[in-house]
Amino acid sequence: MRITPDKMNKLDGRTCFICGKYLLNNTPDDLAYLKIHIGGTSRVKPDTYHLFSCPNCEKMAHKRCWYNVGERKRRKGFFGKEWQMVCPGCSHVLSSTRSERIDWNRGYEIPGHPDSELLELQVPEVMSWKAGSVFGKIGRAIDNFFQAVGLGSLSDPERGSIAKAAQKIGKTVQDVAERVFKLNIPVERRFEIRDLKCQNCGAPLPLPGEFEDAVVCAHCGTAHLL
Repeated sequence: MRITPDKMNKLDGRTCFICGKYLLNNTPDDLAYLKIHIGGTSRVKPDTYHLFSCPNCEKMAHKRCWYNVGERKRRKGFFGKEWQMVCPGCSHVLSSTRSERIDWNRGYEIPGHPDSELLELQVPEVMSWKAGSVFGKIGRAIDNFFQAVGLGSLSDPERGSIAKAAQKIGKTVQDVAERVFKLNIPVERRFEIRDLKCQNCGAPLPLPGEFEDAVVCAHCGTAHLL
C-alpha cells in the first residue's frame, strides 16, 4: 500500500525496531529493485522503499532490515544451508525453510508477503513531505534532520561553540555527553525555528542567540549543533 504525503504524519517520529533509525529515513541500500531473473538489475522508479510489520508483535521495520537481520541461515547437514525468515523482535517464524534466498537487487520479497502488501514510500514524496513538515510545523518532524555524531569527530570551531553553550548553563565541555546531534537544514531557513527538543531525553532546549551555533540540554548534557 502506497503511503502518500497526506498520510506520512502517522509515521512521523517512529523508528525502525531493527536499525533504530527513523522509518521516514532511508539509504540507497533500502531502495527496491524490479524482479529480474536473467541479465542485469533495475531499480524501481521513482526510487521506492518499503516497510513491513511482524504479523505477531506488530513491530515495524524497513524491508531491507528484515532482509539483513530477519533472514536466518540454517545448516542442513554438513554442507548444505537453508534460509528462514524470523522476527528479530519476538522470534516469530514467518516462513518455512528455503534452499536459497533471492538477492536483494534481483527483486527480493519477504516470503509470503509480496511488496504489494507492504507499506510503500516513494523517496521524492518523502523528501517533499519532510521539507513541508520541517518548515511548516517545527515539531517532531525536525528531528529527522538531526544527525548523531561523536564528540571526538567535531572540528575545533564546533567544539568551541559547544563549550560556550555549555558555559551558559553552568557546565563545561567535559560535562557534555559523547553523542552530539547536528542539525542539517538550510542555513537560510533556520530563522524559522521557534522550538526545539533534546534528541536524547526530549526536554525543551534553550533557543540559541543570534550568532550562536550550539545549545546544550540542561537536563542531560547533550549538545546540539545548529
